[in-house]
Amino acid sequence: MTAFQPQQEKSLIAFITALGQQEESLPPALQAQLHSIAQNLDSRVVELPTIAASLPSLQKAYQEALSEAQSETDDSRAVLVSRGNSDRSSELRDRAIAILSDSNPVGAAQKSKFGSKGLIASNPLKRLFGRG
Repeated sequence: MTAFQPQQEKSLIAFITALGQQEESLPPALQAQLHSIAQNLDSRVVELPTIAASLPSLQKAYQEALSEAQSETDDSRAVLVSRGNSDRSSELRDRAIAILSDSNPVGAAQKSKFGSKGLIASNPLKRLFGRG
């Protein structure tokens, strides 16, 4: 297992976030694709934008989550000191695989409260000054 590239990580977080915002379960064919992607997430994470594009509501939520992730720079967030990038990437991978391989990925994403804030601590100085 290798660590995700920053863009892949943002895309994965945006996709799972968008899944959690859906009001209905995905069609069975898309669920089957997600299960397949979960089996080899490291090499197939690049397929998630294509999956998102197949449903208008998922695409809209994905684009919004992705643009939010893009607007946040790594300089404005601090990684937890006790955990390195490989640990964070490993936790992200494990959580994403559990969600994507669930019998109802939308429900699993909604229950997980998945998002970058759960994996990355905000910058303490920004919190102190009310901006984080």
